[in-house]
Amino acid sequence: MIAVVTGGSRGIGAAVMREMTARGYECRDLSRTSGYDAGDEASVNRFFSQLERLDTLVNNAAILELAPIIDMKVEVWDEVMRVDLRGAFLCSQAAFRLMKAGGTIVNVGSLSGVLGTDKFPKMSAYVAAKSGLAGLTEALAVEGRPMGIRVNAVSPASVATEMGRIAGIGQDPLSPEEVARVISWLATPDSAPLTGANIRIDPPARG
Repeated sequence: MIAVVTGGSRGIGAAVMREMTARGYECRDLSRTSGYDAGDEASVNRFFSQLERLDTLVNNAAILELAPIIDMKVEVWDEVMRVDLRGAFLCSQAAFRLMKAGGTIVNVGSLSGVLGTDKFPKMSAYVAAKSGLAGLTEALAVEGRPMGIRVNAVSPASVATEMGRIAGIGQDPLSPEEVARVISWLATPDSAPLTGANIRIDPPARG
């Protein structure tokens, strides 16, 4: 089985790579560390052209830029959208073309992108991108259903990663491994009834 993880070199992405490798997947990292850019069409096409098949795609690549809306530069807003949302679109488009026998896509969102949850200042671009990713998940699930492609999302609370540190990690952050286990489960037949879902991940009770 072949899995592609965007932003697989660190944080949640690296944890997903480890978890899915342990489950028997051959994992490929699509990130700037491996010489590719999920938000660049030519780069994405070059990466996916090397694959003859694909079973699972995890759209995890993301950046976070903090700035109050009154001071945010348009190029900063555009870069967050390019990486966090356009990247998921480009990679999902490429995955749909490869998943001729069906497959699974998991989009890594954020609690920040869930309607009605508490939002924090200086994160408008990130919130907008993750909200868009939630909508993209639902839209792709509709298109993927007749092709045997399931598309779901996870929206974790604060996670103990570098991005979490920048955002301001809460008192009880999730570990990347906890999030990775949910993502990996969504790639298995055990989650077959789910498509178009956005699963909120909160820290478990710790006794």
